Amino acid sequence: MDAQFFNLNHPAFLQWLWALVPLALLFGLDLRRRQKAVALFVSKSLLDDVCPRRSIGRPIVRFVILCMGLASLILAAAQPRWDPRQIEMQQQGQNLLFCLDVSNSMRARDVDPSRLEAAKAAIRSLVTHLPAGNQVGLMAYAGSAELKCPLTPNYSHFLSVLPDVTFNSVDQGGTNLGDAIHSAMRNVFGLEPSQAAEDKKKAATQPSTELKAEQPDGHRNANVLVVLTDGESHEGDAREMAALAHRLGVGVYIIGLGTAAGAPIPIEIDGKITTLKFKDQEVITKFDDASLRSIVADLPDRSGYLAAGASNVDLVDVYKNVIAKQGMQTKDVRVTVWQEKYQLFVGIGVVLVVLSTLISEQRPVPRAGGVR
Repeated sequence: MDAQFFNLNHPAFLQWLWALVPLALLFGLDLRRRQKAVALFVSKSLLDDVCPRRSIGRPIVRFVILCMGLASLILAAAQPRWDPRQIEMQQQGQNLLFCLDVSNSMRARDVDPSRLEAAKAAIRSLVTHLPAGNQVGLMAYAGSAELKCPLTPNYSHFLSVLPDVTFNSVDQGGTNLGDAIHSAMRNVFGLEPSQAAEDKKKAATQPSTELKAEQPDGHRNANVLVVLTDGESHEGDAREMAALAHRLGVGVYIIGLGTAAGAPIPIEIDGKITTLKFKDQEVITKFDDASLRSIVADLPDRSGYLAAGASNVDLVDVYKNVIAKQGMQTKDVRVTVWQEKYQLFVGIGVVLVVLSTLISEQRPVPRAGGVR
C-alpha cells in the first residue's frame, strides 16, 4: 500500500508478531502429542468408532482464527492510520543549543555518576519533556568546539546523538568556552559576532544620553544557548563572547556542575582505572563558581547562571520558569493529520479472539434420522 496513504504511528509494535511463531510451534507440538497419546490406546482402524467426534481440522481452524485476532490487536497497537490531510497552523518555539563541556575535568565524580553524565542526563530529561515546536542542537567543546547535532525539530534524532558525545568527541584539550559561544553564533544561529562588536564600539563613542538598549526582534529572541560546564580553567574570552551573543539577541544560560572541594579525575590506563596525576601528585579538579558567574554578571536580561553543585540539575524546571519566558519564534508550518483507524482493528481482533473460544475442537453430534 502507498506509504503516502497508509502509515503506522508506532511500527515498532509489529515486532510482537514474531511472538506468534513460537506460539504456532507450541500448538503444533501439542497437537502431535495428543495424536500420539490417542494412538497408544486406540487402534487407527477403530478411531472413528471410539472417537466419532474427533477432528484434526477444527483445532487448526480455531488456532488460526485466534492468531488472526492476536495479529489484528498487535496491528491496532501499531496505530494504523490513513487518509492524510495537510493543514496550515502556526507553531511557536525556540532554537535551543546545548553547549556541553567535554574536557577532562568533567570526568570527576563529585556529581553522580560523573559531571558529564549528569549534564547529559539533565539535557535528556529536558528534551524528553520539551513541547513540540522547538529546535534542539548539540555542541561539544573543550579546547575547540564541534557541532554534534545541528538544530533540528526531531527530538528522537537528537537523543540518539547525545549518548555518543564523550571526552573523545573533541580532539583539542582545554576548555575554551569563548570559542564555543563564537562558533554557536556564527555556525548555528547564523549571526555575525564581528558586526555586534562594531556596533558596540560605535555606541561607546556616542554621548551617554544617546545610548539605547538594543531590542532584538522575535527571531533573535528565539535563539538560546545553554552551557553545561564545571567552569574550570576557561580559556579565551568567554565573557566578551557572551556579551556579543546577548547583543545579537541570544539568550545565554550557564549551568555549573561540581563542588568547590573538587574531586580527582578518573582515567583509564592499560585497561585499569586510575586518577590523573601531575608530577606524581593527584590532580583535583574544583568547580569554579566565580568564573562562571562573571560570564553573565553584566548581562541585564535573557541570561542566567545556576550553580547546581553536586546535585543533579532539573533543567525541565529551569526551562519552564526561565528559558521559556525569553521569547518564542512563530512559524507557519504545514502539518499532516492522519485519520486514526486502530479502533477498526481492535474490533476485528476482539471478535476473532472471542470467536476462537466459541469454536469446539470436536465435530458436532450428528442428529438421529427422523428426529425433529
